[in-house]
Amino acid sequence: MSRFLFASIAAAGSLLLAGAAQAGGCYGGNCYQLVATPPVYKTVAEQVMVRPPQKIARHIAPEYSTVTETVVVEPARTIARHTPAVYGSVAETVMVAPARKEWQVSVDVFGNKTGCWVTVPAQFATRHRHVVVREAQVHYETVPAVHAQRARTVMVRPGQVAYEVIPGEYATRHHQVMVHPGSKAWTPRAY
Repeated sequence: MSRFLFASIAAAGSLLLAGAAQAGGCYGGNCYQLVATPPVYKTVAEQVMVRPPQKIARHIAPEYSTVTETVVVEPARTIARHTPAVYGSVAETVMVAPARKEWQVSVDVFGNKTGCWVTVPAQFATRHRHVVVREAQVHYETVPAVHAQRARTVMVRPGQVAYEVIPGEYATRHHQVMVHPGSKAWTPRAY
């Protein structure tokens, strides 16, 4: 009975196809049908940044301390003390004219002129002059330096900037992604 039913339906389909072909439709082995395949999706999980990482600057103040140190108030110096020269007076015999020979002409008692060389002795005189009894002198006196204690503020550690890094925050998000796009294709029609 089922064979009979199948054969009857097939015969009726052939008649319908023949009628459709005569009415401008498709018949025989040249008929195609448009088959649409829907797209395929799946759910995926991914890590997303909820809050970005942050860098926070923290200022650290410099540290100071007081130190005591010895300083020179007045530097050492050398003072020159001058002693003037001492002068005195001395008497000395000096030659005023050297010994020499002179030609002298004399007349004797008879009135005759006689000439001869005569030695004239050197002439001396006493002369007073100033002399240095003691030279001028310079004595150097050293005055020591004067020191004092002084307190001053010094930087022990300079100011700094410390950075604190707060890591970013992430979360898992689920969303649909297309694995395969849908398609439409003409395929031969099965009867």
